[in-house]
Amino acid sequence: MISQQQCQNATILIVDDQITNIMLLESILQNAGYTHVHSIQDPSQVVSRFKELDPDLICLDIHMPQINGFQVMGQLKIIHKQAYLPILVLTSEEDRETRLRALESGAKDFLIKPFDKAEVLIRIRNLLEASLLNKTVSQQKETLEETVRIRTKELKETQFDVVHRLARAAEHRDNETGSHIVRMSHFAVVLGRACGMAEDECDV
Repeated sequence: MISQQQCQNATILIVDDQITNIMLLESILQNAGYTHVHSIQDPSQVVSRFKELDPDLICLDIHMPQINGFQVMGQLKIIHKQAYLPILVLTSEEDRETRLRALESGAKDFLIKPFDKAEVLIRIRNLLEASLLNKTVSQQKETLEETVRIRTKELKETQFDVVHRLARAAEHRDNETGSHIVRMSHFAVVLGRACGMAEDECDV
């Protein structure tokens, strides 16, 4: 469960070429306790700011000069590797075509201009909860994968140790046999690599 404080501490990036819209959203959010609200008017800066801030939510205007919101979403899709890209579209248009195109481009929800304070806070809270939960799951997955990697490495090292102990045991009975086993294992790896086998196959 995502708490109110977690949402208020989340990083939000507002992108709108109209300073009045930015000032209004910033005021609504800051008065509601949000502490990490950033904004830009130039859409060409979105990618660099996204890389810098790694925001939990982007409030993105659709109609801007030079680069519109649809193009910005296209750029973000290229650099954002996670499945969930948290974008809240800001628009004064309510036509079906604009809404469908925005959803197809990656938008998760809409805010219609002029802004309604209660709606702004509810929609942003809902999207932040989804975004933060997604990040939590991704972090847990990475932790689990790292744990599996470490355990696999430990298991492999244990297997190698067992094999070498068996070879040394054989060497006590017959020095030539024990050395032969070790030599053949090294020769097999060299031949496997020369034939283009994968490293894990060579280990086997």
